[in-house]
Amino acid sequence: MSDFWNNLKAPIIGLAPMDGITDAAFRYITAKHGQPSVIYTEFVSVNGLLRAYEKLKQDLIFNKIERPIIAQLFGAKPENFYKAAKIAVKLGFDGIDINMGCPDKSVVNKQGAGAALINKPKLAQEIILKTKQAVKPIPVSVKTRIGIDKPITQEWIKCLLQTKPSAIVIHGRTLTQMYAGQADWQEIAKAVKLAENTSTKILGNGDIKSYQQAIEKIEKYKVDGVLIGRAALGNPWIFQNKIQPTIKLKFDVMLEQAQVFTKILPNKPFYNLRKHFAWYCKGFPKAKALREQLMKTNSLQDLKTVLKEFKFQ
Repeated sequence: MSDFWNNLKAPIIGLAPMDGITDAAFRYITAKHGQPSVIYTEFVSVNGLLRAYEKLKQDLIFNKIERPIIAQLFGAKPENFYKAAKIAVKLGFDGIDINMGCPDKSVVNKQGAGAALINKPKLAQEIILKTKQAVKPIPVSVKTRIGIDKPITQEWIKCLLQTKPSAIVIHGRTLTQMYAGQADWQEIAKAVKLAENTSTKILGNGDIKSYQQAIEKIEKYKVDGVLIGRAALGNPWIFQNKIQPTIKLKFDVMLEQAQVFTKILPNKPFYNLRKHFAWYCKGFPKAKALREQLMKTNSLQDLKTVLKEFKFQ
């Protein structure tokens, strides 16, 4: 299998991994209606995958329309990345991504994983190299941030580039910023400069709210592409800029997502979908009243009834 990153058509506009959000149903809907350049799973623990594969394998199911599809893994033990990456390859993923950007305390403080690896450059390198060794020739990428409590883009990205990952996706915030404030795209631009004479693609992430903004960021900061996260919630059409969805289309796709979810993720609770319903219900009359009804749904039939009974006037 070749490195698909080299075959992606410009502009590269992909779906960012989001914990608890980018499950198989959401990814399927996004792939079908938005056709992003590349799609990531929500992150999966390498320790958990080795310890409880049967429980976690539902986080790694995907449909062929999602290709190229990347399995995102997190952890802090190189040997566990080696074993978990081999499992992901057997499942048919096009690439492996290593999460070095999650700011969640349970990941950072308790496991020394996610963005904590920014403070452990040697370990970070060892993890990348071990993962590459396990999955060659399948591409390995890294998703990270610009620092812990202040930007250290220069030294951190230089460190990552030494391991020659296929791509580095940079969220333009520090760990301590979490998701607050503004993403610093000037720091992302520094990474682009550092990678100029390498084979590693640099993608930016943070505060992209529309297709047009994605194109502007790519052109202004010379990144190879961008990933869109929160702006894709309830809006899979953002990746193509071809469709301005009607309320009916939003309702149809919301229902379709719920149908796919109940079919392919039967062990997950229906209430996981409620936040998605809320994201679809914005920007039209009586949206708030509808959201309140949708927050009470517990089944596909409940959803169908609420949508059928909803009156705009």
